[in-house]
Amino acid sequence: MVNEIMVSVCMITYNHAAYISQAIEGVLSQECNFSIELIIGEDDSNDNTAQIIQGYAIKYPKEIRVRYNKMNLGMMPNFIKTLEE
Repeated sequence: MVNEIMVSVCMITYNHAAYISQAIEGVLSQECNFSIELIIGEDDSNDNTAQIIQGYAIKYPKEIRVRYNKMNLGMMPNFIKTLEE
């Protein structure tokens, strides 16, 4: 069986340092018999959200991909760009 991605989870975030670990852990803890990926759109947060996400991306490089915006795009543009990934 080829290990291809069957489900992509799209998560956007901005200044969610207090909650982002719980959100990521929630996705990673799902039990399934197919491959999943988590694509995170980090919208230039000014707290330590990006650093927390980076730690997870390093720990789970096969499961997590991150889009780091260089400037804050806002909710809908961030979502659209993340969804395009």
